[in-house]
Amino acid sequence: MISDFTRQFPAFSASLGEANVRALVGAGSTVELPPYRKLIRDRMPVDSIYFLMSGEVSVSVEEGGNQIPLGNIGPGQWLGEISVLSGEMLASSTVTTVTAVTLLRLKHQAFEELLGRNEILAKAMLGQLINIMSDRLRVSLNAGNIAVTAADIEAPPKRVGLLWA
Repeated sequence: MISDFTRQFPAFSASLGEANVRALVGAGSTVELPPYRKLIRDRMPVDSIYFLMSGEVSVSVEEGGNQIPLGNIGPGQWLGEISVLSGEMLASSTVTTVTAVTLLRLKHQAFEELLGRNEILAKAMLGQLINIMSDRLRVSLNAGNIAVTAADIEAPPKRVGLLWA
């Protein structure tokens, strides 16, 4: 799993270094799911961060009883990170397997323990999470999925269906 992780997450692995990749992978467990399984459900509790090692998943949000597709993602992506970053431990989207998938699952407790005892790992993981959020915002802005106005800055935050799990 260590060599697979390094291949799917090359920049992140480089920032971690070999010992920290081993620590991260060692703190997780492998999950394999068949196609068409819901891994994460919108607005439901989530207890883990997932690293997508192989396969493809679809991401969607539910608004007013309608499912709104956001797109598909493949290996080298994180899932479930919003739940731990927000502190709410709730999913911000639904993630469904499109193909058979292999994931590295890192429970939130293990994630917090790793961050608490290893400064290099903490900096690399938080830096990677910031990059993920920035990339997703940029993609949504470029796709026209979200427009920010001066009124939006003054108004209370609204769910925009931008953030993935």
